[in-house]
Amino acid sequence: MNFLRRVGLLYCLALPVHAAEPLQLRLLTEDFPPFSMQLADGRIGGLSSDVVREIMRRAGIGYRIELLPWVRAYNSAVLEPNTCVYSTARTEQREYQLKWIGPVVENQWVLYGRDDGPQELSNLEAARRYRLGGYTGDAEAQYLIARGFEVDLASNDVQNLRKLLAGRIDLWATGKHLGAALIAREKATGLRPLLTFNTVFLYLACNQMMADSTIQLLNEHLRGMHKDGTVARINARYLND
Repeated sequence: MNFLRRVGLLYCLALPVHAAEPLQLRLLTEDFPPFSMQLADGRIGGLSSDVVREIMRRAGIGYRIELLPWVRAYNSAVLEPNTCVYSTARTEQREYQLKWIGPVVENQWVLYGRDDGPQELSNLEAARRYRLGGYTGDAEAQYLIARGFEVDLASNDVQNLRKLLAGRIDLWATGKHLGAALIAREKATGLRPLLTFNTVFLYLACNQMMADSTIQLLNEHLRGMHKDGTVARINARYLND
């Protein structure tokens, strides 16, 4: 070995070795009761939040959870490394924008109406002649728009509830449990679900740069939580009708 190569090798051996920094995830969600919402003490709770926290605990991964408007939360997960968003419906449009951990929870999509509005809907096609309300970036609204329905878009689902009460829309497209939670929060009366038009699964969805090994690890822990009954117990705490 010549002198210069020997000096270079000794220099490299003398360099300090730094351990890789532990993974820290930014987890984003929206006000989406009972799956995610801000509690009285300021913490972010809810069914999906509890499931996601337990996944991270079992995986030994650090994280912080933030509550944001849905479009901002979703776009941040698409664009920013080490960022994930929940509770995300896994649709064809979104499939290759993110990497998926789940399913975390099942969600039914329903059309709510007023007691003095349409009395029954035999199927989704029967709703085509009515004014429908959804919110920007939401999977229910995207589903309906893709099928040619005219959807009056709001910036959030609380606005749709208020528009329905005011008669500005005829039907409100929302999740079964979200709709019930918002109706209870707003102390609204005279509303009822008329039709369940789809059932989907909701996921924790992460930026495409997330290592496949991390996605696999998180999915393995979630499967373990399904097998040992943890997910069922969390569901029961929030969804007992």
